[in-house]
Amino acid sequence: MTNIDIDAARQIASRVAARSDIRDVRLLKTEAELNRQPELAGGLSYELNTGIETVFKEGDDSFVVQVEYTLNITELSQQLVPDAATDDDETESTEEPPAEQKIASIKFTHAGLFSLQMREGDEPASSAEIEAYGQSTGLFALYPYAREFVYNLTGRLGLPPLTLGVLRIAADRPGSQD
Repeated sequence: MTNIDIDAARQIASRVAARSDIRDVRLLKTEAELNRQPELAGGLSYELNTGIETVFKEGDDSFVVQVEYTLNITELSQQLVPDAATDDDETESTEEPPAEQKIASIKFTHAGLFSLQMREGDEPASSAEIEAYGQSTGLFALYPYAREFVYNLTGRLGLPPLTLGVLRIAADRPGSQD
């Protein structure tokens, strides 16, 4: 999950969002490592982290949003400890929580080229507006490409194809406590 102040980013980016469109998406970099095949007895879990960068020169009519994704896939295995109790009436077990074992790691970067068509008389877009756009709309625009890439690559690694869940951004609300 990505943690940004999504409301503030959307507000700052609103003018750019009204005047931009995605033109191209490219895979810039990828690394994949399969540590071992999973046993699948305990199931698989994943953690996805993102890093967002915007490339923009004030006055340009286009900009690039780059999202670096880091995905770690782990196997959950149940480790049972034999119950030392001999009383048949006692049903409490001494099961430990699942232990995670790393199966694979995938790191890749997608870049989206966005065009910017400001109206005549509009102030040029600022770097702050473009940055906020990348943190909000740009991230959401590139996420379906990341989902497809992960689904395809995990299958090619011999793992069950992984469908990433919906992108969730923790909304920082004014006055909220963590």
